[in-house]
Amino acid sequence: MASLDPITLLAQTESYFFEALKPVILAYGGLGIAFAMFLESSFVPIPSELILITAGLFFDPVTVAFWGAIGSTLGAIVGYYIGFYGGRPAVRKIGPYLFITQERVDRAEKKFKEWGPKAIFISRLIPFIPFKVFSITSGILRFDLPPFVIMTFLGTIPRAFILALIGNYIIQYKTKFLIVLAVAVLIGIAGYVIKKKIEEHRKNQPKAKLPKKTK
Repeated sequence: MASLDPITLLAQTESYFFEALKPVILAYGGLGIAFAMFLESSFVPIPSELILITAGLFFDPVTVAFWGAIGSTLGAIVGYYIGFYGGRPAVRKIGPYLFITQERVDRAEKKFKEWGPKAIFISRLIPFIPFKVFSITSGILRFDLPPFVIMTFLGTIPRAFILALIGNYIIQYKTKFLIVLAVAVLIGIAGYVIKKKIEEHRKNQPKAKLPKKTK
């Protein structure tokens, strides 16, 4: 049996967990959202963006943001204690299962040195930042738990609200959204093609010779 590459394995794992969690979200509402976000924030490799946008299809953004922040914060505490008690050896043992590497922990540690406690808030606020790494690194660095919890909760709320709003917008204005998405994709493709053409043109151009200096 051929082994799967990491990207394919990650995609299949995300799809499996998402399909398993979607009925839970629909059946239990806010508690289902909190449960899904708890799993995502602690150890399940599924993007929170996927959970929150999907939840926004069925629930109002305020509900999604509140329960999503609660679940995400509780899950982050698990990651914090993994780092606190396990340290870097724990990252070496369980990191591959969470797609967390020593290099990512090193980068997160540098951000803590640059930003201080704001690193926790920023990592939660901005989508697509792997904040599991920041949770574990917070524990490794022995960051105080109360401010960690507060920063995590406050940073997750606006992020969850915006992503839920996207889901809410999709369900209300599906046709318009698809048109905008299609236009955005076409613009992106056109921009990429133009960029490649310009790069090829520059490569094919002969380099200008500098004039010889006269004595």
